Amino acid sequence: MNRVAKRYTKALFELAQERQMLDKVEKDMEEIRKLIDESDDFREFLANPLITESAKQEIVRELFADRIQPLTLQFLELLTEKRRIAILPAVVEQFREMLLEYQHILEGELISAVPLEKKQFESIKKHLENMLGQTVTLQSKIQPEIIGGFVVRIQDMVIDNSIRLQLNKLREKLSAR
Repeated sequence: MNRVAKRYTKALFELAQERQMLDKVEKDMEEIRKLIDESDDFREFLANPLITESAKQEIVRELFADRIQPLTLQFLELLTEKRRIAILPAVVEQFREMLLEYQHILEGELISAVPLEKKQFESIKKHLENMLGQTVTLQSKIQPEIIGGFVVRIQDMVIDNSIRLQLNKLREKLSAR
């Protein structure tokens, strides 16, 4: 992660925490993330060095004045003033990661060949939470090529309990003979 983005994000996070506004700033960051994800024009605007800082500040104010907290708006204005508004996508992502870490939440994905029943999904989730000692949120993803079973990815940890892996291991054992 960009060190500059990390410093700015840490400052915003600590200020929001101090003012007991983490949940509100989180909502603001989500609002900004949606705009970044959905608007090519906004992403181009952030990165365009030909737009003056005063014009960028005016546009930021117009876009967000009624949509986000004053603290978040002041932060965006500071980024613009310091010619750092281009790092906003990294700041949004870093804020989300800091918040999850602060809340002791691990995010991951649960990959299966077919959609899992809610009971199966919750059982796997609960087992992971017990194993890791933290709250886990999982995004479900379907990949028929794993044939059966499931694969869990959380940060740099992978738990592969797929039929595909078991078949590959069996193939290796048989070919080694």
